[in-house]
Amino acid sequence: MTQKIGRISETEIPQNNQNMLSPDIAEQLEMAGRVQRNFLPSRLPNTEHFHFAALFRPAEWVSGDIYDARRLDEKHIGFYIADAVGHSMPAALLTIFIKQSMVMRQTYEHSWQIFPPKQVISNLNLKMIEQELQGCLFSTACYFLLNCETLEARWARAGHPYPILIRDGKPKLLESRGGLLGVFEQTQFEEKCIQLCPGDKLLLYSDGAEPLIGTGKDTEFCFHFSFLDLCTLPVDELIAALDHLADTFKSAPGQKDDITALALQVV
Repeated sequence: MTQKIGRISETEIPQNNQNMLSPDIAEQLEMAGRVQRNFLPSRLPNTEHFHFAALFRPAEWVSGDIYDARRLDEKHIGFYIADAVGHSMPAALLTIFIKQSMVMRQTYEHSWQIFPPKQVISNLNLKMIEQELQGCLFSTACYFLLNCETLEARWARAGHPYPILIRDGKPKLLESRGGLLGVFEQTQFEEKCIQLCPGDKLLLYSDGAEPLIGTGKDTEFCFHFSFLDLCTLPVDELIAALDHLADTFKSAPGQKDDITALALQVV
């Protein structure tokens, strides 16, 4: 199964950016990109009944996106995508803070507690505010908690693109309310639940991937036909196809963005 697709290389860096930097600075930025990738999961929690696949394509050396998927105990898996504003070095540094502050469970001496999605997102919001980050840094995120026995998936989001449920080859946005992270202490985050079935797929993605998936039309989101064609594929092939779409997508000058996606399939 695909675990991480995408790379950080000179071919993905705008040529004019390379020319503006000294070799030493370029080497340091490339190293920063490699360090950031070390914070991504080295292995995804695939099982006999659940398959994950992920796509990670920084716009330049480093990314403002981060994702994770972890087995929390024998029954639960937690997974998320977060997107810090921008895709520069400050945004990349914020992703490291998010990674360390996104607490899915707490271990005590002889037991542990798994936090519900609403609490995970709310606690992260408070930590970002308490840190008093300079430079108007904020983030979006979407977090899921999956019960592997009941196939119940609960989620909460904070200003992030709606996750997508793909059932019988047809995509549907999973809507929920929640503002940006790191802006207001009183922000409320809604927690929702969905009962998954064998064959279902969940797709989380950063806003950089939105142009590959669909566009907003008035108040309705319309999926692109090119994306609809992918919805019958297994998650590893779906993610590989999204990667190919990203290769061929022509963004406006100066509008290239980080692209990250995390997909789950119930087998």
